[in-house]
Amino acid sequence: MKSIKIILALTTVSVITGCTYNSTAPVSASYDVYSNYSDKIPGRYALHIEGDEFSGDFKPQGYNCSFHTFSQDAGGAFSQSVVKTFENLIDYIEPVEYPLDRNDISMRGLDGQIIVKAEDMDVRIRVIPGFWSSEIEADVDLAANMTIDSMNGRLLGTTVSGDGDAITGAGSACGGGAEAMSLATSDALEELMQRLGERLTNSPRVRGI
Repeated sequence: MKSIKIILALTTVSVITGCTYNSTAPVSASYDVYSNYSDKIPGRYALHIEGDEFSGDFKPQGYNCSFHTFSQDAGGAFSQSVVKTFENLIDYIEPVEYPLDRNDISMRGLDGQIIVKAEDMDVRIRVIPGFWSSEIEADVDLAANMTIDSMNGRLLGTTVSGDGDAITGAGSACGGGAEAMSLATSDALEELMQRLGERLTNSPRVRGI
């Protein structure tokens, strides 16, 4: 009897403390960027990306599944998505780990530098109760800033956003929320890449027109 009480106590503690589910954000480049031009942007540019703001721990809204936490780091997927998207839009890009100064840009034989920064990640997770089973809905909003500088000064400065949503089965102990957040983040990243790409490729100043 004592052992049964211990097992029940441990089970209760597990339910109360909940679990942390890790959600994986896939690389979501955009290859369907609308452009007013048929050719790539001429020139050679350094590309620096900062994705730290696209990570965090998130709780579902309401009481259902509120003991559980959904964790996601989309910074790596963001960086790879930017590189893959921009490779199709610019003649040459050189990813760099840190922003370059004018001397570094000149020494590398580059025409300028592009800096893309993750600004904000807003995640909303809610449980949709059902008679036999429940579902989990995730909404993800992303915002990023992009600046482009040549040796002669600023060519472009802009902020864009992308959003995505997905619904999956709640699964065992609300674990389906991780999949819903992953799918929603993928959609948000792809939309963000499309809008970044459109601002980039359609800028007359960047094209030198």
